[in-house]
Amino acid sequence: MERPPADAPEHLKCKWWREEVMELSREQLAPLIGFSAAAIKDFERPNKEIDPMARRRYTMACAAASIGVEFDWLSTSLVITRPVKITMKAD
Repeated sequence: MERPPADAPEHLKCKWWREEVMELSREQLAPLIGFSAAAIKDFERPNKEIDPMARRRYTMACAAASIGVEFDWLSTSLVITRPVKITMKAD
């Protein structure tokens, strides 16, 4: 799958990230982020109406999974399993 442009619809970027960056099936990603494979499929559907807060939770879960964040309320650890580039931008 070709990398989508920055202005591509969110569902295309979600699917591209899962397949090309993470190289995971929906079933493999599901336990890493706490969403079901069916929910992941919904986020990747072109005509599925997604609540903005649900999209935000999904995005944050994927971000944490992509850099290996492990969280248990009392501590947070970061296990980097792939090259990571961290940038910060001022608003």
